[in-house]
Amino acid sequence: MTSFSRRTFLQGLAAAPIALGASGSVFAATTPVRYDIATADGARMLEIYANAVRAMQGMGPDNPLSWSWQWYTHFVNGATNKAAELTRIFGDTPTPMRTLAEEVWNTCQSHSGQNASYFLPWHRFYVWTMERIVRQVSGHPEFTMPYWDYCSADPARRGVLPEQFRLPNDPVYDCLYRANRTTLANSGQPIQLNQPGDAMDINDIMAKTAYNTVGSVTGFCRAIDSGIHGRIHTLVGNGRGMGAVPYAGNDPLFCVHHANIDRIWASWNKNGNKNPTDPIAYPWITTSFAMADANGARISRQVKNLYSALQLGYDYDRFVPKPPVTTTTPPPTTTLAAKSAAATATRIAAAQTEADLGATPTKVRMLRISGTRKTDVLGLDTDNRRALLVLRKLHTWKQPEVLYHVYITARPTDPVDNAHYVGAINFFDAEFHDHGGGSKLDEALGENFFSFDVTALLNTIAKKPHGVAAGSELYVTFVPGGRPVSGANPMVASIELVRQ
Repeated sequence: MTSFSRRTFLQGLAAAPIALGASGSVFAATTPVRYDIATADGARMLEIYANAVRAMQGMGPDNPLSWSWQWYTHFVNGATNKAAELTRIFGDTPTPMRTLAEEVWNTCQSHSGQNASYFLPWHRFYVWTMERIVRQVSGHPEFTMPYWDYCSADPARRGVLPEQFRLPNDPVYDCLYRANRTTLANSGQPIQLNQPGDAMDINDIMAKTAYNTVGSVTGFCRAIDSGIHGRIHTLVGNGRGMGAVPYAGNDPLFCVHHANIDRIWASWNKNGNKNPTDPIAYPWITTSFAMADANGARISRQVKNLYSALQLGYDYDRFVPKPPVTTTTPPPTTTLAAKSAAATATRIAAAQTEADLGATPTKVRMLRISGTRKTDVLGLDTDNRRALLVLRKLHTWKQPEVLYHVYITARPTDPVDNAHYVGAINFFDAEFHDHGGGSKLDEALGENFFSFDVTALLNTIAKKPHGVAAGSELYVTFVPGGRPVSGANPMVASIELVRQ
């Protein structure tokens, strides 16, 4: 891998302002930039990262700059627990380092029952802190965390793990390799290969206009968390790696994945969308997170102070543009009455049983809720609102290590094909994890909430000869995108059709 000197790099930063790739914007040349791994600059940063990872892996777990400490900041090894690891590493005698570890370990947000809106700012803080630790350990103050652009429009790169993470015998990059990834990931094939739909597509996420979930409509934060974020974890790693919360932080791929999630958030803001700023309406924005900094000392930031990459001192080489407008975009509301009606979710239909998923397709029947207006196709109406398939209360005893693909049909015998495809779900945040405080099972899961706009799909059903027969029932089918792990027993406890 070709490298160049730190002096050369800093001279480049001092040059004239650089035009950003897809964003077309210009920023001050002195602002550190995070690069796509596929670029020469990104590859150079990845080389620095690899050397730092090797050094961090050689440090004792009681050192805040060590790889173990950083992994445990996200979540402690799932084969043990936080209390046991604190005692193993520090003993029972209180020390400043033990106290700091007790505060900052197992603080991943928000996959163990915390406010779902914390997901983006906490992980931004985590990657930002790691970036500074790598600078300290490597001796390269110019280092910026590169990102893996798995959503690249280039077919040769879309969903393909960067080569440097697939070299177990390389003298530089072997420390980035993990055997507990999927075969597709470690063999350099697209991780979404043979999956229906396009698991790398984020147009629906980028089309969100609200950060928070409103009623049954997922906001940007939850949409990115349960969507592309969870899909990448599931398609890359198994239940002892990236595919499970307690082990994900041990894979060096974690940070470059989350650098890209952060870039998508920065792009969403750059496209004109706003984060919540009113502490009265959103009191959680004053919540503080704590971590260990590059000097091994405690550092904390409030959520509201983690909203801007530029204010934290970095930028990206390119951004994700606004998606094209599609027919699934909810119609604009102009009057207060219309806006109020659009924000109100009305349950139209519900499944009578939970969906217990396995290695074969699972079909459940949704029936019209008594008292709701009967229409030709269940869920379609003329009230200027959208039809949403809402899936809640997901749970799994261990990671199934596959996506499940969702379809809606009018009759149980209708084919589950592209014309009836809704989208994909994953169980990344649906497994119980104790944050160390003795959490109850129902308080230590992620938000477990998926919402899909199925208005266009229901309109397609309405145009078919049997459409009128769908006025009182619909069928939801869950199809595994591979062979799930035995004993996972994933389930979806709540399946509803909602208008909002």
